[in-house]
Amino acid sequence: MTATCREACCSVTPRHTVSELFERGFRRNRAAPLPIEGEQLTDAEGNAARFSIDVADGKIAGLGFRATSCATLIAYCEFIAESVPGFRLEIARELTATNLVAAVPGVPVLKRERAMLAVAAFRAALASASSFEHPGEPHDEGRLHLRHPTP
Repeated sequence: MTATCREACCSVTPRHTVSELFERGFRRNRAAPLPIEGEQLTDAEGNAARFSIDVADGKIAGLGFRATSCATLIAYCEFIAESVPGFRLEIARELTATNLVAAVPGVPVLKRERAMLAVAAFRAALASASSFEHPGEPHDEGRLHLRHPTP
């Protein structure tokens, strides 16, 4: 039995479920932080998230995070961590909570607000990383394209 390919070489868009993302994110959540850390952000319910980032040549080379034990928050953070490496910093800033909710199916309506916390924490890491950018670096005119799940 072989696992479904999740690489770009296949024509099938991988499906990202909350449980799959949580399983992978649970491991990443315990990894050591990368060189540039963003501010830890907390929502009104006490959920917290912080991203760490590694940047090379103006692009995201790696992304890690620490989040409280909310499965939905960890799934959202994992989706971001899997989706944005390789993007230029200015393109990655285009990620919105609406994009994230649309990309991760199966999240109950009451927990979708966790996407706002995940995106805000991600943007805080991007803000920290922008201080490491070189002035005068050319900017891409492209747009951020997340993989959307198949129906």
